[in-house]
Amino acid sequence: MHLEGHFAVNAPLDTVYNFLTDAAAVSRHMPDVQDVAIHDPDHFTVTARVGVSHIKGTMVMKLEFRDRQPPVSTSVVGRGSGLASVVDMATRFRLEAEQEGQTVVHWSGDVTISGKLAAFGPQGLLDRIARKNIDRFIDSIRHGLTEK
Repeated sequence: MHLEGHFAVNAPLDTVYNFLTDAAAVSRHMPDVQDVAIHDPDHFTVTARVGVSHIKGTMVMKLEFRDRQPPVSTSVVGRGSGLASVVDMATRFRLEAEQEGQTVVHWSGDVTISGKLAAFGPQGLLDRIARKNIDRFIDSIRHGLTEK
């Protein structure tokens, strides 16, 4: 599954970059996160509650920041397991400074799912759930950046 988009934030480029590359800050805004373990500035593990149709439970994602190019871009790659499934993901963002202290975040993500959860891909259910969670995440990031 490939997803991409962009959104604007009322915060300067450096602030947005530092926020998005801080595992503790960004993980507070991920939907349904139950626990975060930060191993070092580039590696962290997120435990989240996941539910698709009648399959519900916990997934553990090991995530890593890669290709940091401050203050413009980075990527996050990870692998998760749980619910008799495996999720591989690669997400990238690129920041663009706009006028009046606004920053545009261009993002893209590729997710591969195998196991029980993969059965929900052909109907488009996973795509709808992913888009709903991304919208929640973006709204939460905007709010988190304006609190600073």
